[in-house]
Amino acid sequence: MKHFPHSFPMGVLLALGPFLGHAAALNLPERPGAFWLQLDGLPESDGPRAAQSNTVRFDSLAALTEHALRERAESRSAWFGIQAEAARLDAASAANWPTLTGQLGFTRSRALSSSGTAAPTLHRYGPSLGLAYVLYDFGARAASIDAQRYQLVASLLTNNRTLQDTIAEVEAAYYAVLGVRALVAAQTQQETALRASLDAVDVRLRGGLASRADQLRARAALAEAKLVRQAAERDQAKADAALKQAAGIAQTQTLALDWDTAPPAATEASTLLADLLAEAQRQRPDLHALQAAAASARAEAERARAARWPSLSLATNTGRTFFLEDERTPSTSYSIGVNLSLPLFDGGRLAAEARAATRDAERLQAEAESQRGQVALAVTEAYHDVRHAQAQREGVEVQFDSASESAQAAEARYRAGVGSLLEWLTAQADLARARQAQAQADADWLAAFSRLNHALGRLPALTYEGNP
Repeated sequence: MKHFPHSFPMGVLLALGPFLGHAAALNLPERPGAFWLQLDGLPESDGPRAAQSNTVRFDSLAALTEHALRERAESRSAWFGIQAEAARLDAASAANWPTLTGQLGFTRSRALSSSGTAAPTLHRYGPSLGLAYVLYDFGARAASIDAQRYQLVASLLTNNRTLQDTIAEVEAAYYAVLGVRALVAAQTQQETALRASLDAVDVRLRGGLASRADQLRARAALAEAKLVRQAAERDQAKADAALKQAAGIAQTQTLALDWDTAPPAATEASTLLADLLAEAQRQRPDLHALQAAAASARAEAERARAARWPSLSLATNTGRTFFLEDERTPSTSYSIGVNLSLPLFDGGRLAAEARAATRDAERLQAEAESQRGQVALAVTEAYHDVRHAQAQREGVEVQFDSASESAQAAEARYRAGVGSLLEWLTAQADLARARQAQAQADADWLAAFSRLNHALGRLPALTYEGNP
C-alpha cells in the first residue's frame, strides 16, 4: 500500500489513479526462491503459429534447403538488417542534395507608440521558401557515404554467411537422419536374421538335433536385437525432429523425403591443402565482412577529421507577406548568400570520434587476422576429416563383404549339422556391426564433405523452383 501526505492534492491522486493501480498490480515474489507467475502482466504478442499436421514433401536436398532459407527466422533477420543498412545509405547519400524547406506563417503584432497615439494591430501571413546547399566540406559527406556503403557491404556478406550456416545445419541434420535410418534398417535386418535363426533352432530342437540351451540363447539374441532396434527408432525420431527444426518445419508436420542420396565424388589425391586454404581466403564471407567493416570505420574516421575543417554552403530564402488589413499592400522578400562555417571549439569531440573510428578499424583488422587463423584451422580439420572418411568407407566395404560371407558360411554349417549355434550367432553379430559401420561411414563421408564446403565458404547453386 502506497501512503501519501495529507497535503497531496486529491485531484492529482484521482488523475493518477489508473497509472498507480497498474504499477501496484505487479506483485513481487514474497521470499527468495519464489516464482513470479503473474504472466498476464506481459505485453501482448502475436502468439505462436497455429499447429499444423499436414505432410510436407520434398524431392531434393536443394528444395529442403531453400525451404529452410525462406522460413528460418535467422534468414529474415539478416534480410531486414540489409534493408535497414540500405536505407541508412540512402539517408547518407541525401546529404549531396540541397535541402528545400517551405513554411506558412501567421503573425499578430502591435508596435509600441512613443507619441501617445494608438498603434495599429497588424496581422501578417504568407508562405516562405528556403533552400540550403553545402557546396564544399572537405570530403565529409563523401566519407560518410563511403562508411555507410561499406557497412552495407558488410551486412550483405554477413547475410551470406548466415545463409551458409543455415545450409550447413540442414545438411548436418539430414546426414544424421540418413545415418540413423540406415542404422534402423541394419538392426531390422539383424532382427530378421535372428528370427530365422530361432526358427531353425526350433526345427532342430523338435528333431532332437539341438538343445534347450541353444533355443534360449537364440531367443536372448533376438530380444537384444529388438531392444537395439527400438533404441535406434527413438534416435531416428529425434534426428527427424532436429531436421525439422533446422529446416523451419513445425514439429507437428510429417516430413517426407523422396529422393535418393548419391555419394559425392572421391577427393583426388592431388588436391592440395594449400589450394583449399587459398580458396577459403577468397570466398569466406565473414572474412570479407570484417574487411568491409574495417573500411567503414576508416571512412568514418575520415569524416570526423573532415568535419573539423570549414564548410561552404549556399543559403537562399524567399517569401510573400499578406495582411488581413485591406489598406496594406502585400510584399515579397528574398535573400541569397554564402555561409562559411568554421568549427572553433567542440571540446575535442570530433578528434575523439576520429580516434575511436581509427581504433575500431585497427580492431576489426586484428579480428580479421584472427578469423583467418580460425578459418585455416577449420579448413584443415575438414580436409583431413574428408580424407579419413573416404578411407574409412573403403575399409568398411571390405569389412562388410567379409562379415557377410562369414555369416553365410556359418549359417550353412549350422544347417548342415557341422557348426555350432554360437558360431552362427557370432557371425550374425559381426555382420550387424559391419552394416552399422557401413551406414555410419556413408553418413560421415557426406557430413565431412558438407563441413568442408562450409569451411571453404562455397555458395550453393540452388535452382529449385517448386513449392513443397
